[in-house]
Amino acid sequence: MFKKKICSSCNEKVKDKFNFCPSCGNSFNGTRRSEDFGMLGKNDSMPNIAGDLKLPFGLGKMVNSLVKQLEQQMNNSNLGENIEGAPKGFKIKVSTGMPQMKQVVKEASPEVSISDNINPKESERRMKLPRVDAESRVRRLGDRIIYEIETQGVKSKKDVVLTKLATGIEVKAYSKDKCYVRFIPLTVEIVGYFVKQNKVYVELKA
Repeated sequence: MFKKKICSSCNEKVKDKFNFCPSCGNSFNGTRRSEDFGMLGKNDSMPNIAGDLKLPFGLGKMVNSLVKQLEQQMNNSNLGENIEGAPKGFKIKVSTGMPQMKQVVKEASPEVSISDNINPKESERRMKLPRVDAESRVRRLGDRIIYEIETQGVKSKKDVVLTKLATGIEVKAYSKDKCYVRFIPLTVEIVGYFVKQNKVYVELKA
């Protein structure tokens, strides 16, 4: 019959030829190799999450990618120097959860007036005149667009003012008692304009 000895750690009877206790892993040589025994006894091991854990197709790659990104961010993180009590090695970022859109404000195109110089007295007279919507007709000749605007009583090119706006061209023609107004909704180059037989002709580049 085999001789037995009692384990000093768990009081279990162990065969004399054993150098360690099969129940608790206690070494009878006076030293215990912690690297050989764990919580579950000798030869215990932890599963390899990446290799042993089977995830649905594609999910494993996503998890591994997220873990790598997290590790990279933690390794490259700066100190929270500007935040009182912030732990070292971490970044603190506050977000509303909505993407931030940079607002771009488009500046309106400046107004450009085309007219001859007038004296202050004439300018004051024109401001007091009633405004009338002028009738117009449009023709196209080759690469030119011609606007023919009815302006009864307007005799000279000096009485016509063209103003380039962001959305088009405003034409004002002044007679003795009226201010004829016509808006051209085109943002094109003005080739020229002239007055003939109580009509203002505006030539534009098509």
